[in-house]
Amino acid sequence: MIEPKKDIKRLMESKEFKAWRDSHKDSYLSDFFCILDDDSSKDNTWQIDFYNPSDDTLTSFELPVDMRKKCRLKESESKIFKHEKENVDKLDISKVKLTDKEAISSAKKKLNDNHKGETPTKTILVLQHNKEHKMAIWNITMMTSSLNLFNAKLDASSGILLDYSLKSAMSLKKEIFSGKA
Repeated sequence: MIEPKKDIKRLMESKEFKAWRDSHKDSYLSDFFCILDDDSSKDNTWQIDFYNPSDDTLTSFELPVDMRKKCRLKESESKIFKHEKENVDKLDISKVKLTDKEAISSAKKKLNDNHKGETPTKTILVLQHNKEHKMAIWNITMMTSSLNLFNAKLDASSGILLDYSLKSAMSLKKEIFSGKA
């Protein structure tokens, strides 16, 4: 389980982060990211990204959930895929109250209530600021055993479900190749 407020502090106190921060003072937190599956759920590693507006790059750190393991710089100053004039929003961690476990539980309940028989096999979690809702959200995508993708967006402060959908993974392929994705 990750508790964003506590875990960001752990990252920021690491020597790896402090060394990087010295030369990247204008960078800011943009997101937390993790992929979970049945095999790895006991030993998760979160990717925490910082956006540097001066050169339009992203720096990623890995933060193991296991506190005995150290944080590490994963990738520094990588180019990001976005529209040229689009901003990367700052994630305001102070408003985040929901843990990853609570967000997943809420998404699974919605999946089960509305789509019986769909069993998640992989879960992609993103904690980020959402432009449309103008708030920090948990963006959760679950690949199901029947090759469907369930997506839920939850307010990271209140836990309120903002939006959800279920799509066939095959329909996504069609959207990508037709240029509609």
